[in-house]
Amino acid sequence: MVVGFWSSFVVTLVLVGATVWTGFTARRRAHLGLALAAVAMLTVTILLTERLVRAIDFPEAEMAIHLIFAKTGALLVLPVAVTGILTWRRPTWKKVHLTCVALFLLDVLIATGTGIWVFSLSTPRGA
Repeated sequence: MVVGFWSSFVVTLVLVGATVWTGFTARRRAHLGLALAAVAMLTVTILLTERLVRAIDFPEAEMAIHLIFAKTGALLVLPVAVTGILTWRRPTWKKVHLTCVALFLLDVLIATGTGIWVFSLSTPRGA
């Protein structure tokens, strides 16, 4: 279960990185496909996280901090997607899209850091 979670997490980060790269290199079709794949993997990772939470005890206060950033990151997918669609149709939206992407990536970086921190403080259930 732990290996499955970390594997999906790494794949999600790789897909996000590839999405950013194809966005900056103006490879629109690849960018769109990778963005959809990244969101799908993010969903898988969230589902695996729910299973992980049932098997491992995480410290409540620290987890609460992490969840602020994790949930914000999931919500920030929406303005990234909407501004991405708007940019596809009207390139004048590009700066707004880049701002949304930058905020999303900053949040993902913080969520990753706090997630690793909380995981390092965790104990198996019953231990």
